[in-house]
Amino acid sequence: MKKPMLVLLALFLYMLPQAVSAHAVLTASNPGQGDTVTESMDAFTLTFNSDVEDVVETKVTVDGQALATDSAAVDGTTVTVLLAQEMIDGDYELSYKVISADGHEVGNTVSFTAEGLTSEESDSEQRSAVKSEQNKQVNEQDQKAAEESHEEEEGSDTGFIVTGLVIIALLCAAVLFFTYRKKD
Repeated sequence: MKKPMLVLLALFLYMLPQAVSAHAVLTASNPGQGDTVTESMDAFTLTFNSDVEDVVETKVTVDGQALATDSAAVDGTTVTVLLAQEMIDGDYELSYKVISADGHEVGNTVSFTAEGLTSEESDSEQRSAVKSEQNKQVNEQDQKAAEESHEEEEGSDTGFIVTGLVIIALLCAAVLFFTYRKKD
């Protein structure tokens, strides 16, 4: 009689809804990884293989200094990061963290170079503006990251909790069944 119960238990566990893990993967960006930009851009785009639910964070740096951006916009599989100031010559990194359709956070960095965008005078003026904006933006991003980290801890993966509760309930039912059965 134990064998049929184990088969039924295994069948029940198999039929439980399974979580689909289809993390969004970056398939293209403009500018692309390693590209050299020779004309200033107003926005950068990131294209993923599946829908993006939300943008957690985007950060653009040039030669290690933060570049001001507006909030990023999501349209299906595309995330657009709008720049709040002109691009300058230098080595850029566009870091991102997004929530994919399956609810998981994914992120990475796209690196590229900008050359021939600014003259020497306007380049140093813009670098000064970048440095002054950096402190403001870094403080805002640190505060936002701390808030999101706290929210993420509170909203941890409920799938594991539900699965654990189902397993515990099944084990309790099995113990009660076998205990009741021995009394007969």
